[in-house]
Amino acid sequence: MTRMLIIGGTGETGSWFARYFRKRGFDVSVWGPSGKSDVAAALGVRFASDLMQEVEQSDVVLVSVPIERTVEVIRDVAPHMRSGSLLMDVTSLKAEPMKAMRTYAPEGVEIIGTHPMFGPTMPSLRGQTIILTPAWRGRWLSAMRSLFEEDGAHIEILDADEHDEIMAVVQALTHFAYISIGATLRMLNFDVERSRRFMSPVYEIMIDFVGRILDQSPELYASIQMNPKALAVRRTFIAECMRLSERAELGDLVGFKQIMAQAAEHFGDTHAALERSDRMINRRICEEKRVNASLMSDD
Repeated sequence: MTRMLIIGGTGETGSWFARYFRKRGFDVSVWGPSGKSDVAAALGVRFASDLMQEVEQSDVVLVSVPIERTVEVIRDVAPHMRSGSLLMDVTSLKAEPMKAMRTYAPEGVEIIGTHPMFGPTMPSLRGQTIILTPAWRGRWLSAMRSLFEEDGAHIEILDADEHDEIMAVVQALTHFAYISIGATLRMLNFDVERSRRFMSPVYEIMIDFVGRILDQSPELYASIQMNPKALAVRRTFIAECMRLSERAELGDLVGFKQIMAQAAEHFGDTHAALERSDRMINRRICEEKRVNASLMSDD
Protein backbone atom coordinates (compact mmCIF):
# COMPACT_ATOMS: atom_id res chain seq x y z
CA MET A 1 0.00 0.00 0.00
CA THR A 2 1.34 3.43 -0.98
CA ARG A 3 2.10 5.51 2.09
CA MET A 4 1.23 9.21 1.72
CA LEU A 5 1.80 12.16 4.05
CA ILE A 6 -0.17 15.36 3.51
CA ILE A 7 1.42 18.35 5.21
CA GLY A 8 -1.40 20.77 5.84
CA GLY A 9 -3.80 17.86 5.65
CA THR A 10 -5.97 19.27 8.42
CA GLY A 11 -6.87 22.31 6.29
CA GLU A 12 -9.70 22.40 3.75
CA THR A 13 -7.70 21.55 0.62
CA GLY A 14 -5.45 19.09 2.41
CA SER A 15 -8.47 17.35 3.93
CA TRP A 16 -10.07 17.06 0.48
CA PHE A 17 -7.00 15.23 -0.82
CA ALA A 18 -6.77 13.13 2.34
CA ARG A 19 -10.28 11.83 1.72
CA TYR A 20 -9.60 11.37 -1.99
CA PHE A 21 -6.39 9.37 -1.63
CA ARG A 22 -7.76 7.31 1.28
CA LYS A 23 -10.68 6.25 -0.90
CA ARG A 24 -8.20 5.34 -3.64
CA GLY A 25 -6.42 2.91 -1.32
CA PHE A 26 -3.50 5.00 -0.05
CA ASP A 27 -2.31 4.72 3.55
CA VAL A 28 -2.76 8.41 4.37
CA SER A 29 -1.39 10.41 7.27
CA VAL A 30 -1.86 14.15 7.80
CA TRP A 31 -0.01 16.82 9.70
CA GLY A 32 -0.95 20.39 10.57
CA PRO A 33 0.80 22.97 12.76
CA SER A 34 -2.18 23.18 15.12
CA GLY A 35 -1.98 19.46 15.87
CA LYS A 36 -5.62 18.73 15.04
CA SER A 37 -5.56 14.96 15.54
CA ASP A 38 -9.37 15.07 15.80
CA VAL A 39 -9.52 16.19 12.16
CA ALA A 40 -7.40 13.20 11.16
CA ALA A 41 -9.74 10.90 13.08
CA ALA A 42 -12.78 12.41 11.35
CA LEU A 43 -11.07 11.87 7.99
CA GLY A 44 -10.30 8.26 8.84
CA VAL A 45 -6.53 8.74 8.48
CA ARG A 46 -3.52 8.82 10.79
CA PHE A 47 -2.14 11.99 12.38
CA ALA A 48 1.64 12.29 11.96
CA SER A 49 2.75 12.99 15.53
CA ASP A 50 6.42 12.72 14.47
CA LEU A 51 6.53 14.73 11.26
CA MET A 52 10.09 14.07 10.13
CA GLN A 53 9.85 10.35 10.82
CA GLU A 54 6.69 10.24 8.73
CA VAL A 55 8.44 12.15 5.92
CA GLU A 56 11.26 9.59 5.92
CA GLN A 57 8.84 6.65 5.77
CA SER A 58 6.40 8.02 3.17
CA ASP A 59 6.26 7.10 -0.51
CA VAL A 60 4.52 10.40 -1.31
CA VAL A 61 4.71 13.74 0.51
CA LEU A 62 2.10 16.28 -0.55
CA VAL A 63 2.52 19.89 0.65
CA SER A 64 -0.78 21.73 1.08
CA VAL A 65 -0.03 24.89 3.05
CA PRO A 66 -0.60 28.62 2.38
CA ILE A 67 1.40 29.93 -0.58
CA GLU A 68 3.58 32.15 1.59
CA ARG A 69 4.69 29.14 3.69
CA THR A 70 5.16 26.61 0.88
CA VAL A 71 8.84 27.22 0.16
CA GLU A 72 9.69 27.21 3.88
CA VAL A 73 7.93 23.87 4.41
CA ILE A 74 9.59 22.34 1.34
CA ARG A 75 12.99 23.49 2.59
CA ASP A 76 12.39 21.85 5.98
CA VAL A 77 10.97 18.49 4.89
CA ALA A 78 12.33 17.71 1.41
CA PRO A 79 15.89 16.81 2.55
CA HIS A 80 14.45 14.00 4.71
CA MET A 81 12.77 12.20 1.81
CA ARG A 82 14.17 8.98 0.40
CA SER A 83 15.15 8.20 -3.17
CA GLY A 84 12.28 6.83 -5.24
CA SER A 85 9.61 8.78 -3.37
CA LEU A 86 7.43 11.59 -4.72
CA LEU A 87 7.23 15.22 -3.57
CA MET A 88 4.16 17.23 -4.62
CA ASP A 89 2.65 20.61 -3.78
CA VAL A 90 -0.87 21.89 -4.47
CA THR A 91 -0.36 25.66 -4.38
CA SER A 92 -1.59 28.17 -6.96
CA LEU A 93 1.92 29.33 -7.90
CA LYS A 94 4.55 27.06 -9.34
CA ALA A 95 7.86 28.80 -10.14
CA GLU A 96 9.11 29.27 -6.57
CA PRO A 97 7.79 25.94 -5.17
CA MET A 98 9.33 24.05 -8.09
CA LYS A 99 12.65 25.83 -7.58
CA ALA A 100 12.56 24.93 -3.88
CA MET A 101 11.70 21.29 -4.53
CA ARG A 102 14.54 20.97 -7.04
CA THR A 103 16.94 22.65 -4.60
CA TYR A 104 16.14 20.75 -1.41
CA ALA A 105 14.93 17.30 -2.50
CA PRO A 106 17.62 14.59 -2.56
CA GLU A 107 18.63 12.94 -5.82
CA GLY A 108 16.11 10.34 -6.92
CA VAL A 109 13.08 12.07 -5.40
CA GLU A 110 10.53 12.71 -8.15
CA ILE A 111 8.97 16.19 -8.16
CA ILE A 112 5.52 17.12 -9.46
CA GLY A 113 4.09 20.59 -8.98
CA THR A 114 0.33 20.22 -8.86
CA HIS A 115 -2.41 22.83 -9.20
CA PRO A 116 -6.00 21.60 -8.79
CA MET A 117 -8.19 24.15 -10.57
CA PHE A 118 -11.07 23.66 -8.15
CA GLY A 119 -11.88 24.28 -4.52
CA PRO A 120 -12.56 21.89 -1.64
CA THR A 121 -16.32 22.24 -2.10
CA MET A 122 -16.23 20.10 -5.25
CA PRO A 123 -17.61 16.59 -4.59
CA SER A 124 -15.33 14.79 -7.06
CA LEU A 125 -12.69 15.17 -9.76
CA ARG A 126 -15.14 14.58 -12.59
CA GLY A 127 -14.98 17.46 -15.06
CA GLN A 128 -12.26 19.28 -13.10
CA THR A 129 -8.87 20.42 -14.43
CA ILE A 130 -5.57 19.62 -12.73
CA ILE A 131 -2.36 21.25 -13.97
CA LEU A 132 0.88 19.32 -13.45
CA THR A 133 4.36 20.85 -13.63
CA PRO A 134 6.74 17.88 -13.36
CA ALA A 135 10.48 18.33 -12.95
CA TRP A 136 10.82 15.34 -15.27
CA ARG A 137 8.58 12.59 -16.63
CA GLY A 138 9.02 9.69 -14.24
CA ARG A 139 6.94 6.75 -13.04
CA TRP A 140 5.07 8.81 -10.44
CA LEU A 141 3.89 11.28 -13.09
CA SER A 142 2.39 8.45 -15.10
CA ALA A 143 0.78 6.93 -11.99
CA MET A 144 -0.74 10.19 -10.72
CA ARG A 145 -1.95 11.26 -14.15
CA SER A 146 -3.65 7.90 -14.68
CA LEU A 147 -5.23 8.05 -11.23
CA PHE A 148 -6.70 11.51 -11.76
CA GLU A 149 -7.87 10.75 -15.30
CA GLU A 150 -9.59 7.56 -14.17
CA ASP A 151 -11.70 9.72 -11.87
CA GLY A 152 -12.71 12.06 -14.70
CA ALA A 153 -10.19 14.89 -14.32
CA HIS A 154 -8.71 16.76 -17.29
CA ILE A 155 -4.91 16.94 -17.03
CA GLU A 156 -2.71 19.67 -18.49
CA ILE A 157 1.10 19.64 -18.26
CA LEU A 158 2.96 22.96 -18.23
CA ASP A 159 6.32 24.27 -17.15
CA ALA A 160 6.28 26.39 -14.01
CA ASP A 161 6.87 29.80 -15.63
CA GLU A 162 4.16 29.32 -18.24
CA HIS A 163 1.80 28.16 -15.50
CA ASP A 164 2.35 31.34 -13.50
CA GLU A 165 1.95 33.55 -16.59
CA ILE A 166 -1.40 31.94 -17.41
CA MET A 167 -2.60 32.03 -13.79
CA ALA A 168 -1.84 35.75 -13.62
CA VAL A 169 -4.84 36.14 -15.95
CA VAL A 170 -6.99 33.05 -15.34
CA GLN A 171 -6.92 33.48 -11.56
CA ALA A 172 -5.37 36.76 -10.44
CA LEU A 173 -7.07 39.01 -13.01
CA THR A 174 -10.53 37.43 -12.81
CA HIS A 175 -10.47 37.36 -9.00
CA PHE A 176 -9.25 40.96 -8.91
CA ALA A 177 -12.07 42.08 -11.21
CA TYR A 178 -14.78 40.26 -9.23
CA ILE A 179 -13.47 41.47 -5.86
CA SER A 180 -13.28 45.00 -7.28
CA ILE A 181 -16.96 44.78 -8.30
CA GLY A 182 -17.83 43.56 -4.79
CA ALA A 183 -15.87 46.40 -3.20
CA THR A 184 -17.58 48.89 -5.52
CA LEU A 185 -21.03 47.59 -4.51
CA ARG A 186 -20.04 48.17 -0.90
CA MET A 187 -18.79 51.71 -1.51
CA LEU A 188 -22.02 52.53 -3.36
CA ASN A 189 -24.05 50.97 -0.53
CA PHE A 190 -25.84 49.11 -3.32
CA ASP A 191 -28.67 46.79 -2.20
CA VAL A 192 -27.65 43.58 -3.95
CA GLU A 193 -30.61 41.45 -2.82
CA ARG A 194 -33.23 44.05 -3.77
CA SER A 195 -31.56 44.56 -7.14
CA ARG A 196 -32.15 40.91 -8.05
CA ARG A 197 -35.78 41.83 -8.75
CA PHE A 198 -34.63 43.95 -11.68
CA MET A 199 -31.82 41.78 -13.09
CA SER A 200 -31.89 39.67 -16.21
CA PRO A 201 -30.59 36.10 -15.71
CA VAL A 202 -27.19 36.89 -17.24
CA TYR A 203 -26.50 39.72 -14.79
CA GLU A 204 -27.76 37.67 -11.87
CA ILE A 205 -25.29 34.93 -12.80
CA MET A 206 -22.52 37.55 -12.90
CA ILE A 207 -23.52 38.83 -9.45
CA ASP A 208 -23.55 35.27 -8.14
CA PHE A 209 -19.98 34.80 -9.39
CA VAL A 210 -18.99 37.94 -7.49
CA GLY A 211 -20.60 36.44 -4.38
CA ARG A 212 -18.90 33.09 -5.04
CA ILE A 213 -15.47 34.71 -4.98
CA LEU A 214 -16.30 36.82 -1.92
CA ASP A 215 -17.38 33.66 -0.09
CA GLN A 216 -13.89 32.17 -0.38
CA SER A 217 -10.90 32.49 1.92
CA PRO A 218 -9.52 36.07 1.85
CA GLU A 219 -6.12 34.65 2.83
CA LEU A 220 -6.02 32.39 -0.23
CA TYR A 221 -7.25 35.03 -2.66
CA ALA A 222 -4.86 37.64 -1.33
CA SER A 223 -1.95 35.21 -1.71
CA ILE A 224 -2.94 34.45 -5.33
CA GLN A 225 -2.39 38.16 -6.06
CA MET A 226 1.23 37.69 -4.91
CA ASN A 227 1.99 35.98 -8.21
CA PRO A 228 4.92 38.15 -9.45
CA LYS A 229 3.50 38.04 -12.97
CA ALA A 230 0.14 39.43 -11.80
CA LEU A 231 1.42 42.95 -11.12
CA ALA A 232 1.68 43.90 -14.80
CA VAL A 233 -1.69 42.26 -15.47
CA ARG A 234 -3.43 44.29 -12.74
CA ARG A 235 -1.82 47.52 -13.93
CA THR A 236 -2.94 46.84 -17.50
CA PHE A 237 -6.48 46.11 -16.28
CA ILE A 238 -6.65 49.35 -14.28
CA ALA A 239 -5.23 51.35 -17.21
CA GLU A 240 -7.86 49.91 -19.58
CA CYS A 241 -10.62 50.68 -17.05
CA MET A 242 -9.42 54.29 -16.95
CA ARG A 243 -9.23 54.47 -20.74
CA LEU A 244 -12.82 53.24 -21.10
CA SER A 245 -14.01 55.57 -18.34
CA GLU A 246 -12.36 58.56 -20.02
CA ARG A 247 -14.08 57.77 -23.34
CA ALA A 248 -17.44 57.60 -21.53
CA GLU A 249 -16.84 60.80 -19.55
CA LEU A 250 -15.93 62.69 -22.72
CA GLY A 251 -18.99 61.36 -24.53
CA ASP A 252 -16.66 59.77 -27.07
CA LEU A 253 -18.95 57.00 -28.27
CA VAL A 254 -16.77 56.30 -31.30
CA GLY A 255 -13.70 55.83 -29.10
CA PHE A 256 -15.59 53.60 -26.66
CA LYS A 257 -16.96 51.43 -29.47
CA GLN A 258 -13.51 51.16 -31.01
CA ILE A 259 -12.01 49.83 -27.75
CA MET A 260 -14.83 47.29 -27.47
CA ALA A 261 -14.50 46.23 -31.13
CA GLN A 262 -10.74 45.76 -30.80
CA ALA A 263 -11.24 43.68 -27.67
CA ALA A 264 -13.82 41.52 -29.44
CA GLU A 265 -11.50 40.98 -32.40
CA HIS A 266 -8.70 39.85 -30.09
CA PHE A 267 -11.05 37.64 -28.03
CA GLY A 268 -11.81 35.49 -31.05
CA ASP A 269 -15.04 33.52 -31.41
CA THR A 270 -17.30 35.75 -29.33
CA HIS A 271 -20.40 34.20 -30.88
CA ALA A 272 -19.50 30.75 -29.54
CA ALA A 273 -19.04 32.34 -26.11
CA LEU A 274 -22.48 33.93 -26.46
CA GLU A 275 -24.03 30.56 -27.32
CA ARG A 276 -22.33 28.79 -24.40
CA SER A 277 -23.46 31.47 -21.97
CA ASP A 278 -27.01 31.34 -23.43
CA ARG A 279 -27.13 27.61 -22.70
CA MET A 280 -26.03 28.26 -19.12
CA ILE A 281 -28.68 30.96 -18.71
CA ASN A 282 -31.39 28.72 -20.16
CA ARG A 283 -30.43 25.89 -17.80
CA ARG A 284 -30.77 28.28 -14.89
CA ILE A 285 -34.19 29.46 -16.09
CA CYS A 286 -35.37 25.85 -16.52
CA GLU A 287 -34.12 24.96 -13.05
CA GLU A 288 -36.00 27.90 -11.53
CA LYS A 289 -39.17 26.82 -13.35
CA ARG A 290 -38.81 23.28 -11.96
CA VAL A 291 -38.31 24.60 -8.44
CA ASN A 292 -41.31 26.93 -8.70
CA ALA A 293 -43.48 24.15 -10.13
CA SER A 294 -42.42 21.85 -7.30
CA LEU A 295 -43.27 24.49 -4.69
CA MET A 296 -46.68 25.07 -6.26
CA SER A 297 -47.45 21.35 -6.33
CA ASP A 298 -46.51 21.10 -2.64
CA ASP A 299 -49.01 23.83 -1.86
